[in-house]
Amino acid sequence: MLKAQRVTFSELSDRLKTYEQKYGYSTVDFFRRYQDGKFGDEDDLMMWAGIYHLYLTSLPIRQFMRSEQLVA
Repeated sequence: MLKAQRVTFSELSDRLKTYEQKYGYSTVDFFRRYQDGKFGDEDDLMMWAGIYHLYLTSLPIRQFMRSEQLVA
């Protein structure tokens, strides 16, 4: 069973870069093709898609927190 772990936004970015180097696609290009069904459902590819989803959903939260720190 996988154990939950905290990951920083920087670590998410680094992991995405690792996948980009490994597969030779930008994450955005990969994700478009993945959603269109042009890639299989290998664990590694599903992990890449999942990490990108985390990246996309955490960006607005990170930006909000940064703006709150500027106000305080």
